[in-house]
Amino acid sequence: MGLFKNLKQGLDAVRNPPDQAAIEASLASLTPEQRAAYDANMARVSVAQGESQASWEQAAAINREARVLGGPAGTYLYGASADDLGFPDELNARIAEVGVWQAQKALRAKRTGEFKAGVRQSFNRHEVPQEGDPVARERIAGEERAARAAARAPYRAVDAAHVAISRFATRGETQLEEVVAFLAAQGHAARPERVFGVYRVPDRISQTLTPHSERGRVVEWDVVHLPMASVTPGPAPALTSFGAGDQWVARRLGEPSVLDEDLGLAFLAEAGIGPERCLGLARYCEFRELRGGQEHEPIRTLVRGLVALHADVGPGPFEALRDRAPLSVPGEPAGVVCEILNWAEVAKAVRPKIHHPPPVPSPFPYLPSTPQELLRAYLEVVGIQPQDCYSAQATVDRARELQQGGLMTTNLGPKQPVADGKERMRSHGCEQVVVVYRDAPAYAAGRERWTAYEADVLLAGLRKGNRVRPRIADPDDLPDAPRGLKTIAKVAGTIDRITLLEFGEEKLPPHRYCWPPVG
Repeated sequence: MGLFKNLKQGLDAVRNPPDQAAIEASLASLTPEQRAAYDANMARVSVAQGESQASWEQAAAINREARVLGGPAGTYLYGASADDLGFPDELNARIAEVGVWQAQKALRAKRTGEFKAGVRQSFNRHEVPQEGDPVARERIAGEERAARAAARAPYRAVDAAHVAISRFATRGETQLEEVVAFLAAQGHAARPERVFGVYRVPDRISQTLTPHSERGRVVEWDVVHLPMASVTPGPAPALTSFGAGDQWVARRLGEPSVLDEDLGLAFLAEAGIGPERCLGLARYCEFRELRGGQEHEPIRTLVRGLVALHADVGPGPFEALRDRAPLSVPGEPAGVVCEILNWAEVAKAVRPKIHHPPPVPSPFPYLPSTPQELLRAYLEVVGIQPQDCYSAQATVDRARELQQGGLMTTNLGPKQPVADGKERMRSHGCEQVVVVYRDAPAYAAGRERWTAYEADVLLAGLRKGNRVRPRIADPDDLPDAPRGLKTIAKVAGTIDRITLLEFGEEKLPPHRYCWPPVG
C-alpha cells in the first residue's frame, strides 16, 4: 500500500503544485544547515537552467536557419519548429500555470498530424485529393495563381515590367545552334535591352529513352523578355562558352569557389558588354547518366559549363581572357547583384512527384507552383528592368540524381505537354532561380520589398541553403591525419560538395572553372 500511496501523492503534487506561501512555510522550518544545502542546490539548478536555456536558444537558432520554408509547408517538410514548441523557460512557466498534463497536451496538439504527414511523404502521397478533370484542373490552378498575384500586388514595384516567357523546343545535339537561330528569328538578338535572360529548361524529357545521352532528345529553352507587338527577324547573337572542367579562374585551398555567373561577368567586363547588350548567362546543363558508369546508373543533373549570349564583339575578348587564364576573379563585381533563390525546397512541398505535373489543388497554394512563377515574382517585386538584367534563369547547380525516391514509387509519370506540341514523359529538375542584374537604389528598395514579401506571404527565406561559392577543399590534403580520418573527410566532402566524382571514364571536378587549386 505504501507504494501506491506514494505514487498517489506524487501525482497529486504534479497536478496541484504547492503555492509560494506553502513553499516559504516549508523553507522556514529548515535548520540553518538544511537551508544552506537547499540554497546551494538551488544555485546549481539555476546555473543548469541558464545553460539549458542557452543551449536551447542556440539549437533553435540553428533550426531556424536550416528551415527554408516556414508556415504550413515548413511544418510539413521539417516538423514543428523550436519556436512553435517554445523555449524551456516558457515551458516551465506554462507547467507552473496549468500543470504538466495540460502543458504536455498542448505540445501534442502542436505536433498533431506530423506522423501521418511523414507516412504520406514516405509513400509520395498527395497531401490533398487531386482533381482529375483537365478542365477543372486548369480552372483551379488559374484561381490559385490569381490569388497569389493578388497577395503579391502590394509588394509589386510601381514600374514593374510585364514579364513574358517564350518556350521553344530544340534537339540536344543542335540545341545551341537552334537557340541562336530562334533569338535571331524572333528579333530578340536585335533588342537585347528587352530581354531579361535565356536558359535551358531544367527538365529531362523522355527520361526512359537514351538515358545516357540527350543528343536525340527534345531539350526546351526559355526566353524571358518584354512582350513584343510584332516579330522582326534580326541578326544572330554571338555565343561564347566556357567549360566547367577548364581552369579559367585561380583559387587556392580555403578560398571561395566560383559561381558560373562570376566567370560570365568577368568575360562581359573584358568585352565591354553591359546588361543592355547581353541576352543571358545560361548554365549549360545535361540530364543523363555519367559515361562509363555501372549498368543502370541514375540520370543526373550536370552543369557542363556556361554559355553567354550577347552582341557580337569578335573573338578578341575571349582570346584575351583565355591567354591570361587562370584569372583572378574576385567574385560578384561591385555594382552587380547575383540573387539565388532556393527552388528545390519549394518543389519538395508543391511538387513532391518530380515526374508528374504540379498537384492541383496545390497542397500549399500560397507558394508558387513553378520556378517560372517564382522568377516572374522576383522580377516584378524588385522592379528589375531588362536593360539592367544580365541573366534570369531557372537552373540546376549540383550533380544530383534525378530520381523520385520514397516507398512504392517509380521513376515514371504521365505524358505532359512539350514545347514542340507533343506530349512526352518529363522529369522536373530545377534547384535554383538565379537573377543577375546591375544594381541601383530603386532595386535596393525592391529587395527590401522582396524580403518582406518572402516573410509575409511566402513564409520563407529562399536565400538559405544555396551553397553559394563553397570554399575550395581537398580531402587528400591531410598529410598528418590518420587514414581513417581522411576517409571520413572524403565521405563528408562527397556529401557537402560535388567532390571529384569518378564513375568509370567520366570525372566531374569538385568546383567548376577553378580546379585544380593553385599555390
